[in-house]
Amino acid sequence: MKLVAFAASRSSQSINRQLVTHAAGLLSGFEIEILDINDYEMPLFSVDQEAQIGHPEAAKQFLQRFAAADALLISVAEHNGSYTATWKNLYDWCSRAETKVYQGKPVVMLATSPGGRGGI
Repeated sequence: MKLVAFAASRSSQSINRQLVTHAAGLLSGFEIEILDINDYEMPLFSVDQEAQIGHPEAAKQFLQRFAAADALLISVAEHNGSYTATWKNLYDWCSRAETKVYQGKPVVMLATSPGGRGGI
């Protein structure tokens, strides 16, 4: 079985990247692919942008990684009580190309934060 894992954080020092990598390493019986969200940079989503450029190739590639997986493991960084703008933007672009972004795959969502909200 194939597991795709990634941290929804752009930080090179991301503790969510450390968490998702560690958690994936604890699993057995999976072929594990860890994605770097920085490899899927694209413009800020808007319907005007979509009309002008279509769906970015990076969003299609990200969705292809999900399609090839049997399960997903995601660690979401908390920014001011919400998820990161980077993850929201990538998700928005992906959802325009494929409305079921997670494609019916089992998903485990993690979060960690040194802040008082602890990854709420």
